[in-house]
Amino acid sequence: MEQYLWLFPILFVFHDFEEIIGSKLWVTKNGAAITRRFPTTGFIFKKFSTEGLAIAVAEEFVLILIICGLTFTGIRVFSLLWLGTFIAFTLHLVVHIGQAVVIRKYIPALATSILLLPISIWIAACCIELFKVTLLEIAIFSLLATIAVGANLFLAHWFARKFNEWQEWKILEE
Repeated sequence: MEQYLWLFPILFVFHDFEEIIGSKLWVTKNGAAITRRFPTTGFIFKKFSTEGLAIAVAEEFVLILIICGLTFTGIRVFSLLWLGTFIAFTLHLVVHIGQAVVIRKYIPALATSILLLPISIWIAACCIELFKVTLLEIAIFSLLATIAVGANLFLAHWFARKFNEWQEWKILEE
């Protein structure tokens, strides 16, 4: 298990580096057009900064490290939590590919999503076999993790917006 366990934070960081590096320029160039076409997405681009995105990614990264550390204890429920969260990450890659298809253009995260999707599916399949996980366990823990990841995404974006507001306030103060 150990050979797969620590691949999760590595794959996550690799994927999110593409988002952090490319998002500001992409949002500057495409944010208004995307918001016009998909009005409910406007909150994502509001008060956007690379630093704010990095804060959100760091928060998610810490949670992944905690889950990996708990899994390292060998307690089965933590292994199932890790697997569910890893499957949620894999679904996240599919979502990015779907986003690019829907808007018909490159988005930051597309290249690593395409690259990491087959690797992630393979890792998940290996871990399912290794853990001897039932289909019900996969469904329950993947669903719970996907809901938790989705909820945390809103929290991470909130952190990013608050950081951006603080950053603007500090600039005005100077």
